[in-house]
Amino acid sequence: MATNPIGKGTKTIGINMNKKMADELEKRASSMHISKSKYCKIILQQWIDSGKKLTLSE
Repeated sequence: MATNPIGKGTKTIGINMNKKMADELEKRASSMHISKSKYCKIILQQWIDSGKKLTLSE
């Protein structure tokens, strides 16, 4: 992770994922007219707010 020079108190992360999953994220973000990054932030925030924990089987 690196400190993001654009916003104080922010970090930029990068991940590698299966192409099929990445294509699906891109399709969903595009349908909402938002960036993939913004879409991922929304989804991750909803998951964090839910308080649910993931198991390795998920």
